[in-house]
Amino acid sequence: MANEISSQTVVGLTQKSFYLIVLIMSDPTKSATRKAIRETWLSVSHQKVKHLFVIGSKGLAEDVLNDVLKENTAHHDMLILDSVSESYSSLTVKVLAGFQWLHLNYQFNFLLKCDDDSFVRTVPLLEELQKKPQSHLYWGFFKGGSSVFQKGKWKESEWFLCDTYLPYALGGGYILSSDLVEFIAKSGPLLQQYKSEDVSVGVWLSPLKIRRVHDVRFDTEFKSRGCYNDYLITHKQSANEMREKHDNLIKTGKLCPSELRVRYSYNYNWTVLPSKCCKNFDPDLP
Repeated sequence: MANEISSQTVVGLTQKSFYLIVLIMSDPTKSATRKAIRETWLSVSHQKVKHLFVIGSKGLAEDVLNDVLKENTAHHDMLILDSVSESYSSLTVKVLAGFQWLHLNYQFNFLLKCDDDSFVRTVPLLEELQKKPQSHLYWGFFKGGSSVFQKGKWKESEWFLCDTYLPYALGGGYILSSDLVEFIAKSGPLLQQYKSEDVSVGVWLSPLKIRRVHDVRFDTEFKSRGCYNDYLITHKQSANEMREKHDNLIKTGKLCPSELRVRYSYNYNWTVLPSKCCKNFDPDLP
């Protein structure tokens, strides 16, 4: 197998070094989505950046797995974890396994974890990242005081910590410095895993003395807040919407033909308890 295919077969290979590693959580069947990402925001290549689409292959139908292997042979940009199955309930396992594999096989300064429906502007993101603390960094759009899901596919049967979730950066896209990835990777066997991977990461990092940076330019909630030219990451984007944004940037240098607000945003208030952190919606924020 190629050196980016199996978490079981790559350990011990020569490490490579990048400033930013992008792990894109993707479904095995979404080859068209990955094609759109490669042709849009990933086409703005940078020698300091390495991307990998992360896929779980455990239990995959043979034809689906063969398609994934052929795709990786063509592009060499897929991390196929043969110990991880693909389902919502295994997403936290998948993210943790991706962190552990990355820690063992690459040297890097930062990790961006995002989803395959996120549009990322890598050049301004890198520019901003160089201004941020270069260690102990947890950067994204934070949520606090959210009710714990008690039913449905998001039900957290193992949750007992408190009545609400702890503060966490939303999973449409967040950045961790390499020391925090190392902490999570090495602590993996002892970490409690919850249904929501972004909630899990927030819990795992909660006792640490780190730099949590809330940024409204991360439009990474369950639904996009609209379109603003300042956005660094925009979540919940279709392949067509990614192509439109990419074309806008090429033609005009701007993400949006016209800026649009769908929902209000907020600055996280770190001076109060999580239940009061995110109440002050500001019409002046993107």
